[in-house]
Amino acid sequence: MHKPMWKRQPWLWFARAGCVGLVMCCLLLLFPTGALFPKEALAAPALGPQQEFPGGGDQCLRHGPFIGGNLVVASNQVLCSDLISFGGTVAINGTVNGNVVVFNGNVIIEGTVNGDVNLYGGMVTLQSGSHVHGDIHLYNARWARERNAQLDGALVDRSQRLVWPFTSPLSFSFPSLSLLIWVGLGLLLTWLLPEHLMLVRTTLQTSAGRSLLIGLLSSILAPALILLLSTLIITIPLAIIVAVGLVAGWALGTVALGLFIGERLLHTSAPQRHARFLQVTVGLFILTLASSLPIIGWLVSLGTGLLGLGAALLSRFGTRLYGLPRYPLML
Repeated sequence: MHKPMWKRQPWLWFARAGCVGLVMCCLLLLFPTGALFPKEALAAPALGPQQEFPGGGDQCLRHGPFIGGNLVVASNQVLCSDLISFGGTVAINGTVNGNVVVFNGNVIIEGTVNGDVNLYGGMVTLQSGSHVHGDIHLYNARWARERNAQLDGALVDRSQRLVWPFTSPLSFSFPSLSLLIWVGLGLLLTWLLPEHLMLVRTTLQTSAGRSLLIGLLSSILAPALILLLSTLIITIPLAIIVAVGLVAGWALGTVALGLFIGERLLHTSAPQRHARFLQVTVGLFILTLASSLPIIGWLVSLGTGLLGLGAALLSRFGTRLYGLPRYPLML
């Protein structure tokens, strides 16, 4: 029978966990200070291997989100939709009739943007002759402007704001710290427990309704059980175990749900990019942003957590396969 890695090589498992934990602690310490994004290191980036939109001239182009790689809108091209990119560098030499949204990448504008520019990490450069008819919103990002570059709107810089995981339900703020924590935890679990994560993900896919029900019942009964066990000194360790198990199941299930969302999204928009780490990153990125939306964000967080917790419990924290998968498992 195939054993998980932590049973086959426990010393290697703990060594990896220690290294990743140390890196995460350093990131958490450096992130608020802005040391991860020094101004002097953010010069205008150079483009490497790149892809261009097909077509040109008077043709009005439309395209879905881009994931990874460098993207170029040529000088004779007009994009009649929002330009959304995850990672890489976006060079706009033509015209974009919509908003530009880039996550963890760089934007070089030499043409025209008839909309807003939203940059989450990275740098935007307005080169000479460029024209942005909207606003530029920076979230932990930087910008540079050359002479003869036009910006009709305002520059909204939120780079110095540190947003904690718990935000106001009536306002949206970019969840920088939440993203760092969840994506880091997702990459850590994907590296250390790939089999467990896949089994929880499969349970989510095959038994979503039952997972939500089990998660809801567990969240109602577990606090009462913890309170009951805490009344006696001898049962306090059991109360701690139940509490830790509840949090661990919540986290494992949330990461598994992010993996499932990332798989679906990348299969639709970028089937050639199927790396497990990229799937987890994209899925958790979307979940964290959705959880930060005003008014409905708390409902997304609650539903995600209950669904993930139920799937983790049904699969016994990813140690068994609950139900029959629709497709062969690829570990």
